Amino acid sequence: MKNDKAHFVAFVGVMFALIFVLFLLEGTLLAGAGMTACILSLPVAIALSVYDDWKKSFVGGTLLGLSSCIFCLIFASMFIFYANPLISVLPRVFVGITAYWTYFGLSKLMKNVKNNFLRETLPAAVAGIVGSLTNTVLYLLSINIWAGDIMGSLTAILSVAVSIYFPIELAACMVLVPVYVKVLKKVNRSIINKPQKATKKSESVDV
Repeated sequence: MKNDKAHFVAFVGVMFALIFVLFLLEGTLLAGAGMTACILSLPVAIALSVYDDWKKSFVGGTLLGLSSCIFCLIFASMFIFYANPLISVLPRVFVGITAYWTYFGLSKLMKNVKNNFLRETLPAAVAGIVGSLTNTVLYLLSINIWAGDIMGSLTAILSVAVSIYFPIELAACMVLVPVYVKVLKKVNRSIINKPQKATKKSESVDV
């Protein structure tokens, strides 16, 4: 059990590094626009949240939120307002949770369907869409709340985010989440679960 947890913690650390690098890349390229689009990092975060059980569904969104917070601190002159954890982290915690239950429900509904696309790809794609919607709605809502002005100076930035960035994120999540889920399931079976099985075999030999 301890070995299994150690492998999972190491795996989460690697995924956090990956999400942060992707977010840093996206943010650096789009920093001039005053807001970043999570085209690559968000699909990874959603896939990380839905590939396993519900107890880990908050992990992906939380890692994305922490990456966002660190990025905003690094580029404090432009994004210091968004470094507030109640803006950058808290809304993202729910991204994986809504995506997971969408994926879980559709997977249960389609479990007896023979078509591989309907049984595996479609639930992950819809979960990606739901996760993207959750991210955009809660993130923009939190910005409006903490700005203290729903129709004030942030209106122009938010309109750009909704009209340009959001459709791109939505499409990216719909396409990439199914791919990432398949990859993470293979990694989970080969890296995380395998040591646990090996440990059980060694214990049986010792007895």
